[in-house]
Amino acid sequence: MKNRTKIVAALSGGVDSAVAASTYVEKGYEVIGVTLKMKSCDDSKEKTKACCGLDDNIQARLVAEKLNIPHYFLDVRQDFREKILKYAWKEYSVARTPNPCVLCNFHLKFGSLLDFATEIGAIGVITGHYAILERDGTGSVKLFKGKDDLKNQTYFLSALTQEQLNRSYMPLGDITKVEVRQIASQLGLPNATKQESQDACFGYKGEGFAETLYRIFDSKSIPGDIITEDGKIVGRHNGINNYTIGQRKGLGIALGKPAYVFKIDKESNTVYVSTDSSLLLKSTFTAIDMNWLDSTEDIIQCEVQTRYRQTPLPAIVEKITSTTASIKLLQPARAITPGQALAVYRGSQLIAGGWIDLVK
Repeated sequence: MKNRTKIVAALSGGVDSAVAASTYVEKGYEVIGVTLKMKSCDDSKEKTKACCGLDDNIQARLVAEKLNIPHYFLDVRQDFREKILKYAWKEYSVARTPNPCVLCNFHLKFGSLLDFATEIGAIGVITGHYAILERDGTGSVKLFKGKDDLKNQTYFLSALTQEQLNRSYMPLGDITKVEVRQIASQLGLPNATKQESQDACFGYKGEGFAETLYRIFDSKSIPGDIITEDGKIVGRHNGINNYTIGQRKGLGIALGKPAYVFKIDKESNTVYVSTDSSLLLKSTFTAIDMNWLDSTEDIIQCEVQTRYRQTPLPAIVEKITSTTASIKLLQPARAITPGQALAVYRGSQLIAGGWIDLVK
């Protein structure tokens, strides 16, 4: 029998990764199912929670059995703690709001998993992301939004390098979530009707992500003042790590109408709030650790996203150095938050990514 091309399928336990894997099984590839083990149940407050991974792990194994492919677990718990959780903890401690999903894709799903693929002689990794990859045959890959407008996941792929994209395969880009479920049902996959989890894979019910991190790394939040823009103390906060720009709920203050966090000062350990939501509007900021995927211009007319599910904002991005950029929005936007991921688009193509730094 002729040797088949070997490829790794990232199986999360969800329907998207299952259908993505099935497409390459049907194409005749030698598909190896792999599920990342990021946490053990030993440090979980709720052993039935998705963060523990029990249900997802079972679903992934059942999918592999249905597709008749081998299935393995890849232990990435140490990298998850050091490269994702510790980074996020440090960001929260200096009044920044991290995006761990972007980091998880870069370090684990398209990092550790690709390393594993290399070790076993596989050409790359299949994932269930709704994105379109276009290869030109010269080693350059263009990344586009998928067909399903409700599932634009390119924002979370904005840190991936050309090398990572070259070895990535995303077969769901040309179909919708509804079609994915139909395919799963036709194939008789056990998770065809499985609902998507709305929780972070490392969170716990009733506990904010920042609180979880501070507990994991044995840190103590430092209380401080909540102050209005005119300097009036209106309350106390339980640690700047528990607040983010634009936050309205959970402030524990009463000002007669909704108040918003518009500034967090780590030096004075102060959270600033206002009932004037216009203070959240900003149009200029800088970005660091830029990842230029497909752009050679120094000044780029484009659209940007400063958070997930945001309608792309018309902007001008100017390269300052090879890793930094200045962004000018053509119209001010609300709650641009230091620490969040920046995705830069030209139409439906993701051309660059970075991390929001100084907001002016």
